[in-house]
Amino acid sequence: MKKVIGAGFIRRLGWNIAYSSLIPNTKRTRLLARMGYQQFQSGFIGPNVEIVSPDELVFSEGCYVNRGVFIDYGKVTLGKNVYIGQRTMIITVTHEIGSPDRRAGDGIVKPVAVGDGTWIGAGAIILPGVTIGKGCIIGAGSVVTKNCEDHGLYVGSPAKRVRDLPDGNE
Repeated sequence: MKKVIGAGFIRRLGWNIAYSSLIPNTKRTRLLARMGYQQFQSGFIGPNVEIVSPDELVFSEGCYVNRGVFIDYGKVTLGKNVYIGQRTMIITVTHEIGSPDRRAGDGIVKPVAVGDGTWIGAGAIILPGVTIGKGCIIGAGSVVTKNCEDHGLYVGSPAKRVRDLPDGNE
């Protein structure tokens, strides 16, 4: 019996090639656009980025996703001019607390949204269901467990607002 390779497999293979470090950064967005992902034309995606479900990602104008970033398969919205540092993780899936014999209960998908102009530092972890307001800075290595209000510097694990940032209206 002849095995047929499905379109989904071909698309995933193309996706993996596009994010390979073998593809020059200047050509990556054009390759993705040819694959039907027009939203990536107005930004930058570095090598070795893993976007589990690119169709669930809203990638706005001017976004910059550095190398080694992981974006889970639930809905993730990146506002305009969002900068994501290397090795950041945006997680959209969690679990209910299960019984003693299996604590990781049923999976729950919760969307993540990142506001316009936000900068997420290297190695930060954004957990499911979080909304980060516009104009925020998330410090490197921070773990964001709760929503972040506009124009704040958030650092630590769990991330806490440590400073107000100018909002452009001063």
